[in-house]
Amino acid sequence: MNKEDLLEYKQHLSQLSEEDKKERYRYLKAIADGKVLGPRVGYSSIDMQWLGHFSNTAIDALAEYIEVDESMYQTLCNYAINHVDQVAFEYLGTEITYLEILKNIDKVANALVAIGVEENEIIPIVLPNIPETRYIMYACSKIGAIPNPIMPTISEVDFETVLKNTKCNKVFVMEGLYKKFLNLLNKHNICKSNVVEINPLLSSSGFIKAISLIKGNLGETDYESFIKKGYGVEAKPVLRKASDVALIEQTGGTTALTTKSVLITNGNVLASNYQLENGEFKFKIGDSLLDILLPSISYGAAFEHLTLCNGIKTYMVPTLVKKDISNKISKFKPNHILMGPIHFEYICKDKRKRNWQQIINIVSGGDSMSDKLEDESNKKLKSNKVEVEVEQGYGESECFGACACNHNDFIQKGSVGIPHLLTNISIFECDELNDDYTTEFEVTTGECGEICISSPVVMLGYLNNPEATDLVLKKHCDGKIWLHTGDIGYMDENGYIYITDRIKDLIFRNGFKVSPQKINEMIVGKFGEFIESSVVIGIPDEFERNVPVFFYKLKEQYKSYDDKFKTDLKKFYFENLSNLEIPKDTVNLDEVPRTSVGKIDKKRIKSNYIENKCNETSSIKINIKKLLLGK
Repeated sequence: MNKEDLLEYKQHLSQLSEEDKKERYRYLKAIADGKVLGPRVGYSSIDMQWLGHFSNTAIDALAEYIEVDESMYQTLCNYAINHVDQVAFEYLGTEITYLEILKNIDKVANALVAIGVEENEIIPIVLPNIPETRYIMYACSKIGAIPNPIMPTISEVDFETVLKNTKCNKVFVMEGLYKKFLNLLNKHNICKSNVVEINPLLSSSGFIKAISLIKGNLGETDYESFIKKGYGVEAKPVLRKASDVALIEQTGGTTALTTKSVLITNGNVLASNYQLENGEFKFKIGDSLLDILLPSISYGAAFEHLTLCNGIKTYMVPTLVKKDISNKISKFKPNHILMGPIHFEYICKDKRKRNWQQIINIVSGGDSMSDKLEDESNKKLKSNKVEVEVEQGYGESECFGACACNHNDFIQKGSVGIPHLLTNISIFECDELNDDYTTEFEVTTGECGEICISSPVVMLGYLNNPEATDLVLKKHCDGKIWLHTGDIGYMDENGYIYITDRIKDLIFRNGFKVSPQKINEMIVGKFGEFIESSVVIGIPDEFERNVPVFFYKLKEQYKSYDDKFKTDLKKFYFENLSNLEIPKDTVNLDEVPRTSVGKIDKKRIKSNYIENKCNETSSIKINIKKLLLGK
C-alpha cells in the first residue's frame, strides 16, 4: 500500500459510524486470534494487532467505552459513599477510611471557598506524597478549581515559571519551603496569608506526630488555621465536563528549557481509570499497593486515583524510596508495586532472601530498563518467591498515567509492552530536516520511527504555550490527534513496542527527566562571555543511572581563568539548579569534536569521557594493589 492509498484508507476509517467502529474492534480481535484470515494492511494504527492479547470481555469494554462528564471528586464519591468504613490508605502508622477522606475533603473545600477560590482557579500544591495532598486535590476538584501538584524539590527557576504561568495567588507548600521561596512569592505578590505550610507528619500516628510537634512548636499549624476558615461554610460540588481541566502536571518535556504545565482533563482521568480497570491487570477490591510515587508525576497521580476509586488500599510513603525499597516491600507486603528501574537495581543488590509471594503486579516505568537488569530482576524476584515477572511500561506526562505496558500473562523481554485498552500507538517517519522532526507518514510494522500515541488519555495541551503544544500534538489525515513523543522505536507483529533511541537527549536521573539543553542554556546565560563552546551530556552512573556532565572550552583569552571558573560554576549550580540538574562532573575540553556538518559530536565526547574514567579507575586499582603488595 503506497502513501496515497494509506492516507485515503485512513480517511475512510475516520468516517465509520460508532457501531461500525465497535464491530471493527471485534473483527481485528478475530484476525489476531487467527479466527479470521484478514487481511492485515501492515500498519499498526490500522491493524491494532495487540488486541489479540486481550480477552473478549476486554474487547467488549473497548467497544462500549463512552466519555462521560464526571470530575475526579465525583468518581471518588461514587465508590467512597458505598464503602465508608473501608480503609483507603495507611500513612506512617495511621489508617484512614473513606469516610475520613470525604470529611477531610469537605473541610478543605469549605476552607477554599471561604478564602475565595473560584472555579478554574489554579492552586499549586508543592507537597510530597502525604494525605493532605490528596485532600487538597480532591477538594479543588469538588469546587471546580484546578490542582497543580508540584515536586517539593522544584528549582526556583522552574517554580517562578509556574507562578508566572498559572497567575496563582494561593499556594500550599511543605513546611520549610516558604522561606526558600519567600523572594519569589513576594515578587509575585503572594502574601503569607495565602500560603499554607503543611508538616508532612501532620497525619502520622500519634507518637510520630507528637515527636514532630515537640521538635517544632506546639501552636496551631498553618493547615489547622486554614481549615478553621471554612467553619460555617458549605462548599457545593460543581458539575464539570469531560473537556474541563481536572489537574495540571509539570514536565520538562523534550523541547522546553524550563518546566511546562500539562493540562489533564476529566476525560483523560476517566479514560485512564477505565483502561486500567478493564485492561486485565488483575486489580480487585481489597488488594493493596505500595505507593512510593508522587502525585506531581502523571504516573503516580493516575494510579493513586485508580486505587482510591477501586478499593485498593495504598501504603503511602512520603519520602523518595531507593535503597530501602526491599525493606518497604517486606514490611507492607503489597499486591501491586509501581517503580522505576533504579528501584530494581537496589532490589538486585539486596543480599537477603525475602518472601514476596503476595505480589500480583510489579511494574517498571519512568525510564527504560536494560535487558540485563530485566533478567537480573526476574531472577531476584523468583528467589524471593514472586510468581510473576517485571512488567515494563511506557508513558509520558502528556499521556495521563501510562499508554503501554506488559501484562503478567503476556510479557516480552526488552519491550515496554502493548498499548493500553483505549490507546492506539504506531510508528511514524522521523524527518531530521523538520524543526520538530515529525511527519504523519506511518511506517510499516517492524520498521523504526517516531512513537506516536492517539488516546483519550492524551493531554489537552500545555498551559499558555500553544507553540509547544503544536510541536507535539498533531492532527493527522485520519482526523485523530496524535501525540509525538520524540522517542524512536518500533512495534512488532504482535503489538509489542520497543524503544531504541530518543530524538532529544533527555537525561533520566533517578527516574526523573532532566533537560541537558536547559542546564547548558542557564550556564551559558551566566558565563557566556567566557565560553567558546559547551554542552551538557547524560553519562551512565552506577548510583543514579544517568547524570548530567558539563563539558566546555573557554575562549583563548580566558584559559588562565579555569580554576576560578570552576569555583564560580559550582556556586552557580547550587544557587540556581535543582538537585537533579546539578552536573555530576565539570570537564574542560582542549578541543570540542565536531561532526561532518559542524555540530558538537556528543557521542564522541561521551565515549571519550567514559573511556577516560575507566582508565582512571584501572590506574587507581593498580596503585592500590602495589601499595598492598609493598611495591
